[in-house]
Order: sequence, then C-alpha cells, then structure tokens
Amino acid sequence: MVRFPKHSPTIFTAALAVVAFVGCASPQTTFEPRSDIADSIMTIYTLVIVLASIVGFAVFVAMAWLLLKFRARDGVPARQIHGNNKLELAWTIAPILVLVAITLPTLFWIAGTANDQEPDALEIRAIGHQWWFEYQYPGIGPDGGPLITANELHVPIGRQVSITLESDDVIHSFWVPQLVGKTDMIPGRINKLHNFTPNEIGVFFGQCVEFCGSAHALMRFRVHVDSTANFNAWVAGFSAPPSTPAAGSAEARGQAMFAGCSGCHAIAGTAAQGRVGPDLSLFGERLTLAAGVIDNTDSNLRQWIGDVRSIKTIPELGRFMPTFKGTLSDGEIADIAAYLKSLTLN
Repeated sequence: MVRFPKHSPTIFTAALAVVAFVGCASPQTTFEPRSDIADSIMTIYTLVIVLASIVGFAVFVAMAWLLLKFRARDGVPARQIHGNNKLELAWTIAPILVLVAITLPTLFWIAGTANDQEPDALEIRAIGHQWWFEYQYPGIGPDGGPLITANELHVPIGRQVSITLESDDVIHSFWVPQLVGKTDMIPGRINKLHNFTPNEIGVFFGQCVEFCGSAHALMRFRVHVDSTANFNAWVAGFSAPPSTPAAGSAEARGQAMFAGCSGCHAIAGTAAQGRVGPDLSLFGERLTLAAGVIDNTDSNLRQWIGDVRSIKTIPELGRFMPTFKGTLSDGEIADIAAYLKSLTLN
C-alpha cells in the first residue's frame, strides 16, 4: 500500500494555486509584447525560461536517479558517496555554459537597444510629479508650441517613439511592460527611455515603479496606441478651442466656476493656463482620472472633485488639490464635472 506524506493535501493545494496564478492574465504583463523593444525583451525572457527549465529538469532527474539507486532496501543499506571528480567537474562547467548562453544574447540585445533615433520619431518629454505624469510633445501643440497633457499618453502605431524622462520633485520610474522597459526619472537629470515602435493598436497600462511617497501605488497611467488618423485627430483637437456651452446649461455654469481652478490647471484654447496641476485639455476623452486610478465616469469625477482624499492618499498641504466638499455644493460640483466631461474632440 502506497502511503502519502501527511502534508500532501497542503502541498497539492499550493501547487494548484501556483498553476492557477500562472494562468491569470494581467494588464501589466511582460509576456504579451506590443512593440519592437518589448519583443526583444520577450526573446531574452524565453531564453532564460528555457535554460532554467532544462537545468531544473536535469536536477530533478538526477535527484530521482540518485534517490532510487542509493536508497536503503531490504538487506542493502543506503550508500554514501564521498567525492566524485567527474561529478564536481560537470556541475562546475555546466553552470558556466548556462551563464554564457544567457550573457552573450543579453549583451547583444543591450547593444541593439541603443538604436539611433529615426528622423520622423515622435518626441515626448515625460515629467514625473507627486503623483501624476505630465507629457509634453514639442512643436505639435497650439500655435506651434508644445502639446501638453497628463496621465494618458497617445502615440501612433508604427512610428518610433522617443521619450525623455524628468522629475519635478522626487525619484519616480516610468514603466509600460507591454511596450518598453523600466527607466528612472531623477530630479535634476534627463534620462532617455529606449526608443520603441508600437506594433498594435490598444490601451496599455503603465506604472511608477520607484517608491515616491504616500500615493506611489496610485501613480499610474495609460498609453493609447492609436491609428495614425486617430492620433492626428487627437493632436488637432488641442489647437481647436473647446465648444462654447449653451447658455444656462450645467456645462456653462461649470465653465464659470472652473475659473477658480485656472490658477492650477490649464485647458488649451481657454484662459485657464495654470501649470501647478495636470493639464485638463480634452479631459472628456480620457478613460481614467486620478492618475489612472479610477474610470472617468460622472460619479467618480464628482467624488474626485468633492473629496480627492477619499480616492487617493495625498497630503493636506503643499501643491496638492484641496478638498471642496465643504466649499462647493453637490450641484456646483456636478456642474464642474459636466463642463470637464464636455471637453472632447469637436
């Protein structure tokens, strides 16, 4: 009769949980590359996984063989081995060969990522703030100036993207697993992200991956890979002033009240040109708010305007958005939300 160890159910449950976890999809997976650089990273991943699997299989097979060959049996005691020159030579040379097999392709990959910037590359300046991302596209905004937006980055498919990274306060880090590897954003220094070319239309998740304060885990962003036509339409939307709301409408009342927010926020084509907080141009086109933390719905937006700290842990003082729940009525908050949601492509 075969007897199983008493901890077998626990071991089986843990193994099943690991298998289930591995099978779960993640919006920040590195195993579904959507750019040339991400494809290269995936190639290295695959190489390491294959080699590690071979090593693991070989170790378990050797262990099983040794356990069976030298086990204690009826009338035969277990044998002990004290030194084996061939075995020691093998387990010294084998790891060296595995490391060489990983190192050489990795070095070639690193050299290949230092690719030259293409003449038509889309240049973007990304700036990390506590706790949101600012994006500036030089020369394609209103009147030939920079196009400025926040938290949702738009790039066209099939065109190389060249991003420089900066920080306005503390160390942040920029990472879009499906498009490009991680690079830090350091105060007083300009870092360069690897140039990458997206190869699939979609929305991809990004995250600050360097601890930067109390709301670090809530400092997220999205990268929209658009068709060329949709990207050009999005860019053109910044040069067209927002539609004038109908007199007496909630949007018109909200626009009048938003004048008090213009010292911190900017909206292209209007008198609001504040640069303390995120630029809100074409805000109605965004899928998320609060730096990618929640969906951009009416109820979420009203909650965000009324009581920002019920969604995101940020200090009460400094250059941070105040709470308006005790200052503005629910109706006034709803009017401001309606105005912001109306800022869409005409």
